[in-house]
Amino acid sequence: MATLTQTAYWTRKILLFGAIALVAIIVLKISLGIIGNTWRKFSPPAPPPPTVTFGSLPKLVFPNTPAGEPKLTFRLETIQGDLPKLPSQAKVYFMPKPGPNLLALDRARQKAQKMGFRSEVEKISDVVYRWDDQKKPPTILEMDINSVNFHLLYPYQTDQAILGQKNLPTNQQAAQEAKNFLLSNDLLAADLATGSAEFEYLKFIIPQLIPAISLSEADFVRVNLFRTGLDGLKILPPNPKEALISFLFSGAREFGKRLIEINYNYSSIDTETFSTYPLKTAALAWQEMQSGRGDIANLGQNPEGNITIRQVYLAYYDSQEPQNFLQPIFVFEGDRNFIGYVPAIDLKWTEP
Repeated sequence: MATLTQTAYWTRKILLFGAIALVAIIVLKISLGIIGNTWRKFSPPAPPPPTVTFGSLPKLVFPNTPAGEPKLTFRLETIQGDLPKLPSQAKVYFMPKPGPNLLALDRARQKAQKMGFRSEVEKISDVVYRWDDQKKPPTILEMDINSVNFHLLYPYQTDQAILGQKNLPTNQQAAQEAKNFLLSNDLLAADLATGSAEFEYLKFIIPQLIPAISLSEADFVRVNLFRTGLDGLKILPPNPKEALISFLFSGAREFGKRLIEINYNYSSIDTETFSTYPLKTAALAWQEMQSGRGDIANLGQNPEGNITIRQVYLAYYDSQEPQNFLQPIFVFEGDRNFIGYVPAIDLKWTEP
């Protein structure tokens, strides 16, 4: 039988070895965690294969490049000195198209009345209808009754008195007034409410609007409303300098003459319905851009056609024409406001 002294001796030994073992386990666990994190950082696991649930996707349709633009030559001068390493796949989102509806015209009439148009409606086409506000000169509203996209225009060109009124809104005021208008007409979608706004100061020199140097020199202020991005990517319209939703403000205080033009072209995105698709490499997209197969979204101030590209990144393309899917594109940004687009989906998954 062990004595009390022997028991105490072995108890101390067991506690000592237990403590050493516990410390060793903790150190080993921490070390394995650090090694694992370092390994994952430098050798990340391959992403799961693309789901390609929607099958082959329709080709993106870009606006035609205007005739007379110079032949472009490109040079790549990014910060990293080469093309960036971009993801090999991205999400494609479903965009439900509004179809014909027996109640579409009634719904459009209600929208028009809420905007102040109570005249008899004039049919322009099967889906486009026109109203005026019965004033002299009249403000005209044209609306696609299926999508409720519309264009509103007051003929400011014939109202010289409006140019003498200089109570133009500040940038913040213009953005807030534009969003308030959309909100009051049940048109302020969440991605517009949280999206960015850009501003243009414009001067009217017959017969067109030209850029003004500052607010004090301007006759009008235009606010462009852009959607907030998805998955860390921007959502860009055909011309990234011109949003699909814009408002033109005059300096007039009179209701009906302050907000003189609205372009509203909005398509909803079902962010819950998406599929992943493989992407082209940045190198292949660069080859397409150089060979003239990209879209010139904005030529900028490059009359000679010599373009230096400074940034290459992925974004989503928001077409002016209805589309079934929100697809990614490569964006090539260059000096003097040049911006070009190249479709990003692997050609194997694009319809011929």
